[in-house]
Amino acid sequence: MAESGSAESDGVEPEGFGSGEPSGSGGPSRRDRGWPNQRTLLLYLVGGLLIATIPVVVARFVDQPPGDTYTIDIPPGTAAALAAGQDVEVIPDELDFTLRDVLIIVNRDSVAHTIGPFEIGPGEQSEHSFNEVAAISAYCSLHPSGSISISIGE
Repeated sequence: MAESGSAESDGVEPEGFGSGEPSGSGGPSRRDRGWPNQRTLLLYLVGGLLIATIPVVVARFVDQPPGDTYTIDIPPGTAAALAAGQDVEVIPDELDFTLRDVLIIVNRDSVAHTIGPFEIGPGEQSEHSFNEVAAISAYCSLHPSGSISISIGE
């Protein structure tokens, strides 16, 4: 029998083929070269996202200066004056607020009134805090046009 000297005839696979495991002195594997596996990469990604988002979320709720407080006072007889066609100027038809501002509505009239999304019964008071940026166009019983625009900005 003659020896061929090839690796195949000896039952040994050449380097770089086969199971992917390093064979003897075939060189370092990916893991030996410092390549992280998929689980490690995923953990790094999740950790990075948490590190980036936690300060943003905390900053929205902690150590934020209080906003301004605005009061709308609806005097007695407002509904009757509006029904008689009188021009009643209780509030402007455009209201601008910033985040954390507070709106207090006091209705001293004998009729319920609606100011955008807020309905206030006769003799009632309500308080609303603005925590989200928004632009609202809605019905308002205090304006002859029947509409009001409310803007909440940063």
